[in-house]
Amino acid sequence: MSTTVSTAKQIGAVLVIVVSFFVPEVVIEFTPWRADAALIIAGMLPALIGWTYAPRYALASIPVSAVLNALAMVVFGHPIITTLLMVLIAVMVGISALRSLHAVATFAAIQPAIAAISGPPTVSFSGTTPGLAGQALVGAGVVVIGGLWAVLIGAMLLRNRSSGAPAPVPAPIVASYTGTLVLLLGAAAFVASTWFSGTTAGWVLLTILLVARPTYAESRFMIAERTVGTIVGAALAAVLAMIVSNRAMVVLMGTVAMVVAAVLHLQHARYGYFTVFVTAAVVLLNASGGNVFTLGLQRVLYTMVGVGLVAVVVAVSETVLGRSTTASV
Repeated sequence: MSTTVSTAKQIGAVLVIVVSFFVPEVVIEFTPWRADAALIIAGMLPALIGWTYAPRYALASIPVSAVLNALAMVVFGHPIITTLLMVLIAVMVGISALRSLHAVATFAAIQPAIAAISGPPTVSFSGTTPGLAGQALVGAGVVVIGGLWAVLIGAMLLRNRSSGAPAPVPAPIVASYTGTLVLLLGAAAFVASTWFSGTTAGWVLLTILLVARPTYAESRFMIAERTVGTIVGAALAAVLAMIVSNRAMVVLMGTVAMVVAAVLHLQHARYGYFTVFVTAAVVLLNASGGNVFTLGLQRVLYTMVGVGLVAVVVAVSETVLGRSTTASV
């Protein structure tokens, strides 16, 4: 009985923490900035993950996330510049593995990867719509708000949750990992921004970022977990959207799904479960009730493309370099 009570208290404490994280997501929905609601999450997630290592990593993630999201808005519609941005992101994520911080860098890059292909949201104030530079600055500001909120909640409620810097990844593996990301993200970004601009093809880039890992074993595991999790999450979002058509309720459900995903992350749950709720949240938060099913299906298809690209690279690399579990993807 005491064990059950203790577990319930732990879960309750985690829920209080995570619900606090996502208060701004709900608040912004009732402001002129509601089109940028997804950018709150874009600032919070890398800061939250960074906090689990150390507060300094959470703080460092904020300007990085803000700059990347602003740049993604500016480069939209320009294939060469978009490709260069994704190559820069690939190098950043790869090099961050030297300190095993590639998870933080990856989540800082996810929303920029989507926006660089699908296009930035448009915010208007009392009928006045800022230009591209203004939209980028507003977006960066929203990201900063999300990141600072995550740090504030971390300082108040997660003081003893930081585990310290993780063990570094060996330099040769980092070099190969970085090269693989440059190749995959560069090629995918060029194709997506040239022929699929304005669509959800950015999910190919997102999937590459999430699935590719420094070692073969990690990448194989992520391929399976990401595939199943994305399909289930997109299907869940589609079913919910068919039942509920009200935009505010769809956003609320998306926020709840993101809260669940954050709880799973803090509890170190299996990645596949985390992927289910992250996928559902992203689909719901980025689509109106009428097109969630279509966008969910598109995301599944683009996820399969991204998974396939990583799987091919893993298979070829293992064939050429051998099946060492310490080898890079």
